[in-house]
Amino acid sequence: MNDVHITGSWLLIGSALALAGIFGVLQPPGHRSGVLFALLAGIGVGIGGLALNWSTLQKGQDDEFWRVFFNCSIAGFVTVVAVLILAWHRARPRTAPLR
Repeated sequence: MNDVHITGSWLLIGSALALAGIFGVLQPPGHRSGVLFALLAGIGVGIGGLALNWSTLQKGQDDEFWRVFFNCSIAGFVTVVAVLILAWHRARPRTAPLR
């Protein structure tokens, strides 16, 4: 089970970075900085999750550490995707209402 947590964590982190890169290229000029905010938000959620689980991490068990790290990676990935979606919608041109 330990290998699943390690591999899954790195897969989620790498996928978040790749998605951010793709979204950054597809965003119009002037809106590309939203990708950086998405990455910062994901990193913040991941680190915050590690901090909340610090008592679990202090026990020194590798399996527990990687389980917590995997859960924090999931939370960070979901945050990156959510902020990328918000940035995508904000960058799209708005149409004027019909009268």
